Amino acid sequence: MDKRGSRTDFPLKPQVVTWILSGLLSDDAIVVSDSGTITTWAARYIKIRKDQMFSLSGTLASMANGMSYAIGAQMAYANRQVVAIVGDGGFTMLMGEFSTAVRYNLPIKVIVVKNGALGTIRWEQIGFLGHPECGVRFQDIDFVKFAEACGGVGYKIEKYEEVKPTLEKALQEKGPTIIEAVVDPNEPPYPARLELKQVENFAKALIKGEPNRKKIALTLYRDKIKEL
Repeated sequence: MDKRGSRTDFPLKPQVVTWILSGLLSDDAIVVSDSGTITTWAARYIKIRKDQMFSLSGTLASMANGMSYAIGAQMAYANRQVVAIVGDGGFTMLMGEFSTAVRYNLPIKVIVVKNGALGTIRWEQIGFLGHPECGVRFQDIDFVKFAEACGGVGYKIEKYEEVKPTLEKALQEKGPTIIEAVVDPNEPPYPARLELKQVENFAKALIKGEPNRKKIALTLYRDKIKEL
């Protein structure tokens, strides 16, 4: 976990964002996560402490809950740090609610882990079904400009060296803030236990014509080399 969370690669690894964030959170922080691969990065790489709270839409697995959870948490606990960890897919479904946070001056911090795809659906198509990805990509959005257009504050992270100083600065903001973290779209959320069937399906998807098969294969190779 430490090796994966401390990777200095470019493109930036998504788990690095939550791994570093973990050490910067207040002792009584309220952390909320959206549904998707972002749930993996949040649940695995944030070391929840005794007086912190953590919420996600687990059983329902409904996307776009991150923003509403954060607003509700900040309304209920005005003096506590509230951080939402969301993917760009889930966030775009309800991102207009960021203007609600601005209207009521709710100092929520929204970390948008940006990979340009519906990540969980993509990896399910490849690893569970053995099919090339289909219909999971969407257009690029500048979330920093969006935050500013709503009257909030926006930051952008693209490199490992930028993660800690940018998060530290953003967490100190007095108003609603979005942190856009651009990450490697080909970093898979490895299952806790890799089954042979998943490996077979993964290979089938690449053979059938997965458009990013070379980048995915290279990412997997580099990941394993780094961990040895």
